[in-house]
Amino acid sequence: MKKILLASDLDNTLIHSYKHKREGDICVEMLNGAEQGFMSGKVHTQLSALPECVELVPLTTRSVAQFERIQLPEGCYKRAITTNGAILIENGIQNEEWRTSEKRFADELMPLMEKLRDELEGNAKLNVVRIVDEMYLYISCAKPEYVGEFMDRYSSITELDVMLSGRKIYFLPSEINKGKALKRLAQGENGAFIIAAGDSTIDLPMLEAADLAIIPEALEQLLKNPNRSVFKGDGDFAEFVIETLLDKCKE
Repeated sequence: MKKILLASDLDNTLIHSYKHKREGDICVEMLNGAEQGFMSGKVHTQLSALPECVELVPLTTRSVAQFERIQLPEGCYKRAITTNGAILIENGIQNEEWRTSEKRFADELMPLMEKLRDELEGNAKLNVVRIVDEMYLYISCAKPEYVGEFMDRYSSITELDVMLSGRKIYFLPSEINKGKALKRLAQGENGAFIIAAGDSTIDLPMLEAADLAIIPEALEQLLKNPNRSVFKGDGDFAEFVIETLLDKCKE
């Protein structure tokens, strides 16, 4: 059977926060001693026994440290890509060649990111101002109503891709993105069928690069890739992702 590679976002795709915990969910992330991230019990079981033809590759904007907090089912993945595509982790070890090749793009824009960081640090309307893994700048607004102010002020920066996700705003070098990472990963896959799953605009580059994109209805008008499976239900998006994957395995 032809190999299927599933590149999947994590937050609000395979896992969700404690705010959306449902009966039967399994805690997969702790933060400061408190339960933080959860996964559907059904998905947890399915990931524990994926078909041999499937390779799951988590592909997340999380930092390495944030990713390592997550306890996915044992053995369900060997490779993961963090930091919006900038860092490849193989069997728990960072691939230095991959990181070095991506960091040169961040280095070119680091003076600008450091200038923005210095400008934003100490702003009472922000909870977090941080350069992540030496690759991109990230801020988190203290209240939802502050988001518009910062987007209005900074979205016109042309040197960086300014992306919004909830109360979080990312300042990303355009060459560091999930789509480029997925294409690079796929080069060594000898014709594997590539599935990508994601829920936000930050995921669009990898969704466009996939043979099949699995998305929520909110992305349907933004995605150009015609090869898609769209979740329009009120249930668990993660369960839809894995069911779509397993259906593909049966073809």
